[in-house]
Amino acid sequence: MSLPAREVEAWSTPTPRRAAPPARKPATRPPIPDPPHPHRRTRRGHPPAFWVLAAAIVSAISVGLVSLNAMRVDAAYRTRSVSERVRLLTDEREALVNSVARLSSPSRVGEWARHNGLVHPAAGDVVILEVPSMGAATDGPSPGPAA
Repeated sequence: MSLPAREVEAWSTPTPRRAAPPARKPATRPPIPDPPHPHRRTRRGHPPAFWVLAAAIVSAISVGLVSLNAMRVDAAYRTRSVSERVRLLTDEREALVNSVARLSSPSRVGEWARHNGLVHPAAGDVVILEVPSMGAATDGPSPGPAA
């Protein structure tokens, strides 16, 4: 089932088409008022002020980061030093508390008193002194020793 050669030939050769005429004429481009100067070139790259500003910003950021890192390291050293000092003072406090407890124990005080010749008083040898209070001294004459 093949097509006749004329039909194949008709399909293979395109028939020229005519373009439809435009509805209106295209507008003409207005003339350029000032033609470009022949000595002016297009800029290739950034002006030097841009590079100076960019270098200043990058330098400031770099210096800031380095100083921030140095401050962080310094703070870490100070923290370590303070924590070591706290540990030493805590150990010293514990030693002093133990020393106070040992030195003020009643058995040790009693032993020291016996060693230095001190004894407990006899039952009748205890004298209780009464000291007048501040309110009693202002109300009237204080009782003095009997003459």
